[in-house]
Amino acid sequence: MSQNFLERCNEKMQSLYDCCGKKVNELYAKLAEDVQSLYNHCKAQASELVAKLLEKVQLLYNDCLEKIAAVIAQVKAVIAVAAAVAKIQLTMLERRVRLHVMSIVNKLQAKRQEIVGRMKARYHALLSIWRRNQHFTFWFIPADGQNIAKTHVKKTHLKYAMTAVASFLVFVSCTIGVLAHFAVQNEQQKQELAAYKQTKSEQEQTIRQLRLMAETNQKKLAALSKLEDQVRSQMEKSGAQLPPKSNASDYAGQGGPVLGSANPANIVLEQEKNIGLEADAKKVDLENLLSAIEAENYRREVTPSQWPISGGYISSSFGGRANPFGGYGRDWHPGIDIATDYGEPVYASAAGYVQQAGWYGGYGIYARINHDYGYQTAYGHMSRVVCSAGQYVKKGEIIGYVGSTGYSTGPHLHFEVIHYGEQVDPSSLM
Repeated sequence: MSQNFLERCNEKMQSLYDCCGKKVNELYAKLAEDVQSLYNHCKAQASELVAKLLEKVQLLYNDCLEKIAAVIAQVKAVIAVAAAVAKIQLTMLERRVRLHVMSIVNKLQAKRQEIVGRMKARYHALLSIWRRNQHFTFWFIPADGQNIAKTHVKKTHLKYAMTAVASFLVFVSCTIGVLAHFAVQNEQQKQELAAYKQTKSEQEQTIRQLRLMAETNQKKLAALSKLEDQVRSQMEKSGAQLPPKSNASDYAGQGGPVLGSANPANIVLEQEKNIGLEADAKKVDLENLLSAIEAENYRREVTPSQWPISGGYISSSFGGRANPFGGYGRDWHPGIDIATDYGEPVYASAAGYVQQAGWYGGYGIYARINHDYGYQTAYGHMSRVVCSAGQYVKKGEIIGYVGSTGYSTGPHLHFEVIHYGEQVDPSSLM
């Protein structure tokens, strides 16, 4: 009776062990499937985030370049227009001054000719009288006609008097000429001052507009710099190797309370120069960053990191294990065995060129792919292969289907990763 009880206990224990083993296998398969699904979802989210960041960086970079080019074109146009306007205004002012001076000179010449004519006539009359007489009598007649007086004057005395009068007239004429010259110069200076004030007002307005545009461009460059820092931060978190940033001291701002020999226009031009230098530096930084992103994407594409089967579970790990054929002794397992259903698709774990595809001894139907950075991957025991030697396959592309060819106890995929000629544990890269 005790023997029957022990047999029943053994049967119950075996049944319970088989049930637990089945539950554990089902739970492990479900957990592996959930982990693979979560990995694929995280990878898709990361790729989408990188794509959006690159798109935003490119759009902001293109907009900044367009704005800077427009500002430079506007500055050149404003300078050209200001120069043309100043030249036209100077020509018009010179012409007006010349016409005004010519008008004054013509009037003075006409007046001078009239006075000269009268003086010549009187001179000839007086000269004739002067030559005929040695004494002259001057009559002084009051308004009421009474007490008329007269006096006799010698010719010599009159010569002295006329010399004095002539000297006085010459002095008066010179004074009038000098005053007329000063009047012309004063009018010319007033017109030049008015034109200068008008030009200065227009230039100040233009400088204010350029300052506003420069401030707007500086804000956009600051936003671009912050976005670049965010992209760099995300890339650092993903382990990417980043290029160094440009030296900010090349376009760093400087200033002080004293204007020195500069003027507001020179200050605006200096600001535009620094904006151009910073934009060029940002262009180089973004180009280097884009190259780093492309290099990182390429590294991920050619690094074995994708699970070669959708689902399944590891039925034999990497390294030493018990001999699966007979259970006696131990052997070295250079990869991992992933058990799954017969006919499940097998995916390339990374992009590369197929080195070998076909039957390969105990591996059965076998494929071997060369990747960059010294990596190779191998896939064995497949039911059939759908790639050929020399073919380029992308990461995640189907290269065959699960089988049980070669030395195999059942449907599974033998998966190996070789790095610079040495087998490594594939689980450490997944």
